[in-house]
Amino acid sequence: MRKIVALLVIILCLATKTERAFPLQSPDERVHDWVWNVLVVPPSTGWDNEPGKSIKTALAWCEREISESSNGIGGHDVKFVLIPESEDFPSRTAANDPHTVAVMSFTHSPEADKILVARFAGANVPLMLAGGESVLIDIGGRPVNNIFALDMYRDYRCQAFTEYAKRIYSRKKRIALAASRFTVNQEREAKICYALLDSEGFMPMPYWTDASARDSYYMISEEIESYEGEEAGVVISFMGSMGAREIWRNFMRIRTNWRLWNVSEPDELYLSCRGMIFADQNVLLSTLGGFIETRRTLWRTRAMQVADSVAAGRAIALYEWFKRAVDVMPQPVDNMPRGLLLQNLGRVQGIPFGNQVLDISPGLHRPSARNVYIVEIRNREYSELDTVNTRALAYVPAY
Repeated sequence: MRKIVALLVIILCLATKTERAFPLQSPDERVHDWVWNVLVVPPSTGWDNEPGKSIKTALAWCEREISESSNGIGGHDVKFVLIPESEDFPSRTAANDPHTVAVMSFTHSPEADKILVARFAGANVPLMLAGGESVLIDIGGRPVNNIFALDMYRDYRCQAFTEYAKRIYSRKKRIALAASRFTVNQEREAKICYALLDSEGFMPMPYWTDASARDSYYMISEEIESYEGEEAGVVISFMGSMGAREIWRNFMRIRTNWRLWNVSEPDELYLSCRGMIFADQNVLLSTLGGFIETRRTLWRTRAMQVADSVAAGRAIALYEWFKRAVDVMPQPVDNMPRGLLLQNLGRVQGIPFGNQVLDISPGLHRPSARNVYIVEIRNREYSELDTVNTRALAYVPAY
């Protein structure tokens, strides 16, 4: 009996000592458990199509890598908790659970990601977007402290076209910018592009139009074509889908040698517009991005197959981003310092992304630069003209 009492006393003392060593703290400050959770928002096509299956496989590969390593991540295992596609987005309350250390979104839907950004802005848990090209994560010109995105913001096309113009044209080349003053993003982006071209010695010609007046597209084409006897130039269109196609139709009608560059995301609706040129960071990733090697790595190391290697590559890139932010903390990370995690995520370097290596800009919470593919529509396909390593631009609310 005395031995039993003595054993109970020892157990009680050990329990008291453990509780003092790891006192309960608020979930927004510390995490103690061995397993950390990362909430994962599915792609808009769901978990059962090729992108969703490939993301699940890649994250399962990451879990295995973590669990079989000597230290895991900061001394912890990580479980990627897949949010069912039938459910609403994770709430800010759910993300503040003490076991949750990050939220990753693979929706690639600007509308869905905007909801997530609005929901999580200012929370103590990072929200990491696998895309985010069209999603603003800035307030007052500075990134929200806990929001991060793998894509550069859409303004990068202005920089990419400027870099491409420098490569192929003399500074005397005629470059016209077509935009509407009555559409905020069109005017803002056109002015950004004007300033970039002007700073490189070009003399861009702005054409401000009323996008609601169909004749304005015809007038642009006629005025541009009126430069008789001069070398054909380039029109950079900020007019959106309808405007760019109207300018293209007029160019086809008057058989001009001017080229049309479209500052829009490539889409199937443009495939009939032969000769139209785009600048995009994602359009040729599946063929030129080097993600075939990602697919081979998953198969070679763990016999895991993926159909969408780019989706898998994005998942692994977000995992590496998070891992590297934790790795620079004092090890092991028994207590997760949330504020330090957010700071570290904003300055991670060397993230593998196919055949690119991405460095995160603290002032953008996005990659500081990425490869941008200059493509032309040929035979109803996007064909590569060039690849330009393009620096990201800080967001300018008005220009």
